[in-house]
Amino acid sequence: MSITDKIGKKGQISSGQYAGFFVRIDSQNTRSCLILIWKDSPPEGYDYWVEKATDLEQFFQEAGWDIEWLE
Repeated sequence: MSITDKIGKKGQISSGQYAGFFVRIDSQNTRSCLILIWKDSPPEGYDYWVEKATDLEQFFQEAGWDIEWLE
């Protein structure tokens, strides 16, 4: 399954930097994507942006995150 199939879905980073944080990929269009990561307690969050949805695979590979998709 392609990471682009996970746009709009919530997951949790299980290993790597930010383990325990939640992640969601948002896209207003098919050209660019916003990757949101956050944890609830204590509140903390970050965002990343990729210019093209086709760049998502490379972004997640470079981030080194293992993600358990919850949706």
